[in-house]
Amino acid sequence: MFSYLRLCHNPNLTFIKPSPILHLLLQPFSSSANHSFTLNYLIQNLAFSPETASKISTKLLLNNSQNPDSVLALFKSHGFSNSQLSTLIKTCPNLLTYHPNKTLLPKLNFLLQKGASTSDLIDIITKNPRILYLSLQNSIIPFYDLVKRFFLSDESTIASLKVRSCMIYSKTPSQNIQLLLQNGVPESKVGILFRNWYTVFTQNPPVFEKVVMELKELGFNPKTTFFTVALRAKINSKSNWENKIDVYKKWGWSQEDIVSAFLKHPWCMLASVDKIEAVMKFFVDHIGWESLVLAKHPILIMMSLEKRVIPRAFVLKFLESKGLVKDAKLARPFKVSEDVFLKKFVNCFEEEASNLLKLYEEKREVSRNV
Repeated sequence: MFSYLRLCHNPNLTFIKPSPILHLLLQPFSSSANHSFTLNYLIQNLAFSPETASKISTKLLLNNSQNPDSVLALFKSHGFSNSQLSTLIKTCPNLLTYHPNKTLLPKLNFLLQKGASTSDLIDIITKNPRILYLSLQNSIIPFYDLVKRFFLSDESTIASLKVRSCMIYSKTPSQNIQLLLQNGVPESKVGILFRNWYTVFTQNPPVFEKVVMELKELGFNPKTTFFTVALRAKINSKSNWENKIDVYKKWGWSQEDIVSAFLKHPWCMLASVDKIEAVMKFFVDHIGWESLVLAKHPILIMMSLEKRVIPRAFVLKFLESKGLVKDAKLARPFKVSEDVFLKKFVNCFEEEASNLLKLYEEKREVSRNV
């Protein structure tokens, strides 16, 4: 070994990289001994089966018990149970090699200082222990601040992390948020998207940008709610988008009709394939409408058949049979509020009002019991 070191430091000689065998001979301890120690530690301290411990030991090598003991003690002092620790280490075994006070404790303290309770902390960490692999300064704090920007309070932010703590791993959400803001989407509307439909922001940034540009080219104004709804429909319905197009075309809509309806009421592309089919079938086959009437009034696609459309349709048919309305194939009665519908199509017909109201309530009651 002495000769080898002199060789390495002799300025007159070219350094030759030692062979792997020589490197192993120079190691101060045996890898097999460390592997055996790791196995025993995992079995004795975390109650892993020999099979589980063996799998974990392929990702972890412990030299001694000092550091892992300190790591486990830290988690236990914060309320983690033995079973929770086992789950934690099974998912992220290298946590046992982290410095407990310098690396792990500041991350736990950060969440506690933001108002997380002990149970909140345990919930967030056990669901996604990889959070502890992240840099506090470069990842955890910046993303926490981003989330709080839209949830406004620490309490709401902690609550969101309990539900979706995995969202802290990626830079993708912040990139997509910046793109929306740069394209004129108001921060308030970005916040609504972020709070209620977070998965929109998990889309690959180049794909996300392409969708944003497509919507702008179609004519959606980024400042409006229609834009954010269209964004949801285009991204979250990606897998079913073409299926929905096919259903509309099946009922006689052209591509231009579909685009026009989407611009008028983008929610029509958030409806499921089954819902679109059911609404089309009712209006066309049972009421006798032309399907293109729905293209002109796409808001009807999203209305509840049982609670709104069917009860009102029966009232209109009754009125038509009595000659009280000339045409029951009108969109307006389905679009107005409950109070307006009762006023304009039930209560105003004094002689028939009681029968109309009874019919209407019967159909609504049936829908409530379906």
